[in-house]
Amino acid sequence: MTRKPIHKAPSRRTPPARKFYIISYSLAHKLADFEIENEDTLLDGALALAPPKGRRGFPAYPEKPRVVIGKRKSGPPPSDIELYSAYWLISDRLKSVFESTDPRAFAFQACDVELRDGSPGPAYWLCDVIRILDAFRDETLREIRDFRAKTGSKYFGFLGKRDLVFNEPIIGDSHIFLTPYSAANRFCDQALKDACEKAAIKGVRFHKCSRNKSPG
Repeated sequence: MTRKPIHKAPSRRTPPARKFYIISYSLAHKLADFEIENEDTLLDGALALAPPKGRRGFPAYPEKPRVVIGKRKSGPPPSDIELYSAYWLISDRLKSVFESTDPRAFAFQACDVELRDGSPGPAYWLCDVIRILDAFRDETLREIRDFRAKTGSKYFGFLGKRDLVFNEPIIGDSHIFLTPYSAANRFCDQALKDACEKAAIKGVRFHKCSRNKSPG
């Protein structure tokens, strides 16, 4: 009697978890030589340039931020990304990377840029990440709750942590986001990291913070 071959159903492999990073500016070089010359006008009595209360993005400034490069005659010119108050100062090419990868995640404020001698400088923008996601799974949320109970502090610093567990269905097709637990840490995925590396963006740093645990 001829036995019929047994066909096994193909096994379904759980897709690997996405990799996530804290994206930030570099501290590897000297303080970049630039300043916003009309900061006092933009502050309008506030202590620092920051999003309006209750939302991300920019207030309605009375005039464009006026960025002057090289005024101190010390330090390098700004790279593609620098920190300024609560925002990033970014180059035109990094803005293009952000817009092509995840356009709904950002707000941009155009700047007038000039060099120390008064000649026009390269294009720069103030940038804010405006997407906020409650992006963690229970393992990480428990750690945050324990931290809050012990310290009484609302905000949790994630830089240096490499064991965060993300809720990928909540994140969906987002490539960059903030969380309600830290106003300073912006998280991005491998796709945004790859886009920055392909464009040879200077001054950006990616700090690994996920342990690649498979979803489930």
